[in-house]
Amino acid sequence: MKNSIIPVVLAGGIGSRLWPLSRQAMPKQFLPLLGDESLLQSTLKRVSDSCFTDPILVCNEQHRFIVSSQCQQINAATMALLLEPDGKNTAPAIALAAQYALQQGLDKPLLVMPADHHIDNFELLIEQLPDAISLAQQGKLITFAIEPDSAHCGYGYIKNGTKIAASNCYEVDEFKEKPSLLLAQQYLASGEYSWNSGMFLFTPSVYLAELERFAPKIASCIAAAANFSGDLGFIRANNEVLKNCPSDSIDYAILERSPNVAVLPLALNWNDVGGFNALWQSADKDEQGNSLSTDDVVLHSHNNLLSGEEGHSIAALGVSDLAIIHTHDATLVASKSQLEQLPELLKQLAVKHGDKLIHHQAVYRPWGSYRVLIAGTGFKVKKIIVSPAGKLSTQRHQHRAEHWVVVSGIADVRIDGQAHRLTADQSCYIAAGHIHSLANTQNEPLILIEVQTGSVLDETDIERFDDQYGRK
Repeated sequence: MKNSIIPVVLAGGIGSRLWPLSRQAMPKQFLPLLGDESLLQSTLKRVSDSCFTDPILVCNEQHRFIVSSQCQQINAATMALLLEPDGKNTAPAIALAAQYALQQGLDKPLLVMPADHHIDNFELLIEQLPDAISLAQQGKLITFAIEPDSAHCGYGYIKNGTKIAASNCYEVDEFKEKPSLLLAQQYLASGEYSWNSGMFLFTPSVYLAELERFAPKIASCIAAAANFSGDLGFIRANNEVLKNCPSDSIDYAILERSPNVAVLPLALNWNDVGGFNALWQSADKDEQGNSLSTDDVVLHSHNNLLSGEEGHSIAALGVSDLAIIHTHDATLVASKSQLEQLPELLKQLAVKHGDKLIHHQAVYRPWGSYRVLIAGTGFKVKKIIVSPAGKLSTQRHQHRAEHWVVVSGIADVRIDGQAHRLTADQSCYIAAGHIHSLANTQNEPLILIEVQTGSVLDETDIERFDDQYGRK
């Protein structure tokens, strides 16, 4: 079974139910929510078994440098990093991956999975793959379901139909949307229902044929967009065509309509990490049921989820069943029983401070990343990390000056044609109007502090003259 399956990792979600940790610019799949690695990195490691090829990873264009950086951090090779200009849900994203695989001459089964789920016994799925592969090669679309251990109202359900001979799979009787508690209890008691996991297996040709049958507008758009081209290690389709593609999930577009779907229930320790209650369930907890960050302290408190940034301490006294989430610019305090109402709260926040739903403290660029440490009227302080061989564009600012102080590494700087090499504790000053560039020619990251002063301190005050990444 070596290299017989192509993993397709979908990393285009936003994860708004985990705000303020998860933002549009840094969604939950890129965060280390349950350990030192991000959910994406954990997913990539799960498909490093010899039965898998390198994965096809589909992500939003705005997250491409985050994805690339996180792959490099764990030395995860990919067959392709496919970019979407806008999220169009799972049906088009999977179709892009299927088209790409076929264009590489590969009609091997695709194992499709979200990048933002937590599974700690994935080997059970790998053990059951032969049954799924056999059915996929006969033209079936396989959905992997989770054998439920509770009456959960937040998941979709699949009712098992007739057992398929010589396999552990079943025909699908019907799909059920998120039920009431009473219905969920009935589903659990019957033993006939499983949770819809969002993981699937099928061949590219079968998937595209079913898409053409049940969602022809999506199929035709993706087919027209699939003239792929390379760009800085990423793979792009035709963005203008993709922007007009209808948006739909694979469940609505195909699975709930096709007669060729089978379900394989599995006893996976699975969590979709869809909100703070789900995060609390999978997180490490103390004897009182509290999930804490390293710097947090609690007394006479039970079953709380506390999460603060490194160096920030949350102290909880005499409280229970709360989610207390602190970030650099926002704090959420919520009863765990009310977290289903978080989207309504975020609608109010969008009116007053919509930027807090979007921006994250860390910003990734092709040369590395930066983090805003503090900002105020007329000034901004950043921590900048330039990757080995990274180079900021040759640029000029009309409305701000910059002061660079090297923390570690070696900075090769040019200011109005003059070359400077700076090491730790050395600095330089770039006045407004001066053309300048910064490069790291070493094998270790370059870390520096940038202090900006002036009247305009955002991206609008950048005039680029040269950029090795093709940015304008």
